[in-house]
Amino acid sequence: MKASVKWLREFVEFSLTASELANALTMAGLEVEGINELEEDAILETNITPNRPDCLSIIGIAREISALLGMPFRFNPASVQKEEGAGPSIEIKDESLCPRYASRVIYNVQVKPSPQWISERLQHHGLRPVNNIVDITNYVLLEMGHPLHAFDLDRLSGKRIVVKTAGSADRLLTLDNEDRKLTREMLLIWDSEKPVAVAGVMGGLHTEVIDSTKHILLESAYFSPLSIRRTSKALSLSTEASYRFERGADINGVVPALERAVQLIIDNAGGAATGITDVYRKPLRSQRITVTWKKINDTLGININPSRIYTMLESLGIEHKTEGEGISVMPPSFRQQDLRMDVDVIEEVARLYGYNNIPSTFPNIEIQPIKSNIRWDFVHTIKDLMVRSGYLEAINYSFLNPSVLDKLRLPAKDKRRKLITIKNPLKKEDEALRTTLIPALLENVRLNIRRGERSIRIFEISSVFLHSTRSLPDEILKLSAIYLKDRDETVWQEKHDGFYDLKGALENIFLDLKIKNYSFHKDIDVKESYLHPGKSCVIKINEHEAGYLGTLHPDVAEDFDVSPETNILELDIDTILSLKSPQTVYQPLPKYPYIERDIAIIVPNNIPVSDAKSTILHVDSQFIESVRLFDIYEGKPIPKGKKSLAFSVRYRAVDRTLTDEEVKGIHTNIIKRLQDTLNAELRS
Repeated sequence: MKASVKWLREFVEFSLTASELANALTMAGLEVEGINELEEDAILETNITPNRPDCLSIIGIAREISALLGMPFRFNPASVQKEEGAGPSIEIKDESLCPRYASRVIYNVQVKPSPQWISERLQHHGLRPVNNIVDITNYVLLEMGHPLHAFDLDRLSGKRIVVKTAGSADRLLTLDNEDRKLTREMLLIWDSEKPVAVAGVMGGLHTEVIDSTKHILLESAYFSPLSIRRTSKALSLSTEASYRFERGADINGVVPALERAVQLIIDNAGGAATGITDVYRKPLRSQRITVTWKKINDTLGININPSRIYTMLESLGIEHKTEGEGISVMPPSFRQQDLRMDVDVIEEVARLYGYNNIPSTFPNIEIQPIKSNIRWDFVHTIKDLMVRSGYLEAINYSFLNPSVLDKLRLPAKDKRRKLITIKNPLKKEDEALRTTLIPALLENVRLNIRRGERSIRIFEISSVFLHSTRSLPDEILKLSAIYLKDRDETVWQEKHDGFYDLKGALENIFLDLKIKNYSFHKDIDVKESYLHPGKSCVIKINEHEAGYLGTLHPDVAEDFDVSPETNILELDIDTILSLKSPQTVYQPLPKYPYIERDIAIIVPNNIPVSDAKSTILHVDSQFIESVRLFDIYEGKPIPKGKKSLAFSVRYRAVDRTLTDEEVKGIHTNIIKRLQDTLNAELRS
């Protein structure tokens, strides 16, 4: 907002230089970013925060100066007595978008260049002079902060105004000679037949005031800030009018601004004005704010006399009265945007008292120990373990393009297809909250591959959002990780698949978290359609499903443009946390030695190692301490369709040394159990 020091002095007599004034305003919250020195004037470049639309005017800034300096504020509302007939016909179709619309007609005006003093002031404030009628509307906008618009009355069909949304109207040629595409919800100003202006943004070209104009209809209205903001953004069109309306104009400033403009027009363009038409069915009702003296002083850390607070509020035009142990204030209509709570009133007191006059003191704060959050401590531990395994953490947006679910081949009835859509998405493509972390990670992989990365290890721990019958969606914490192994030949070439590297990282997590009863179940149980049907497994803890591990399905890999050797892990963090033992149980080191015996069996290829290991551990014996697989073999002399599994079984008693005879009996039971349960053959 540009403000002429000379113009400000018309409302407040002050002797401060432009630099001194800039400093005073800045210290009071109206930051002055620059000063443009002119021959007989100075223009202040002020940065007005969005909550202070009242200061987007010369009068608004002058009122602040008056309060800061304790000088009288001189403002006499315009009074137009010359009237000729009734006011124009106005109809408002949607009062939620336009609560107030006022207008007067001025007959027999003379359109000509503006007086030099008006033209110069407009130019100093960054506006281009057009003619005396248009310039006066812009002059009042700068002076009073309320936008106005003048129509050529003779070019308004029916010589009436209707305020309603665009509806079926899809185009309007605006004053800048641009053919604007409209949407149905945009608020427009119509005559009896057609739209003539985009409400609060810009007028139409066909009803502009030109040299031949004789009669004008002058508009002054209040429009919904949200409506103007949406329209301005949709049209990519920001004007001085829209800038003020979308921040919240003064609804009670509609008529004073109109009368000021009529006065200037009659003085500079002649003519006679009709009576005023003011459609305002639901007048604004300000809400009283009450604040105690104690809260004011405790918040600011000072002791201010109530009489001084009264003086401060009066200087800002704020009505007040004593109420109990404090004060009750009634914000003026031009301060409805920012005076809403007791702390807002306290801020006004602090501004006028002077922030630099409030002494600096150290707060008395009692240091409290940080309360431990088991869930997030658990998450940080998992993150640390993944990083130690060589994985980098990815952080993606929580939004999803619904089309990626088709790429994942999710079934039609999959619960992840029931999306929670966003009303105002950043991009139309990402219009839903994500129900899985996998697509974003695959996109990360694709981008890294394109940039020449050959080995990729990334993970993300974040929430997914699933549809719920409750008012809010179910927010579930997931760990997803992806490993793409570099297949280039090296001196230390690793022979195993990347699937096992990712599986190893997961087992490291389970080991560190003391989770023992986990197992990997064959791919026939896997329900994830994006995983390879022959290279995937279900992860279970205590027989509860906790996630999936597998290689990406070739068709899915093609759709996402990534390598088909991409391996994926997905875990439900909350499930793991609920199944994890709440505490670690320690036991003394064993006093007696263990005895190890090896066993090699031949089983069908479709028997998982976990089934064989589980069978051994479930033999009824308290002396089986651990079972370790140390060899898998296929090929001659093993029959086709079968494999050899070799385990090392460790036996130990806690109270004595076991004998060979005791171990032999248990070992025999294990062999028999494997033969009965898995149809295993003992390998000689």
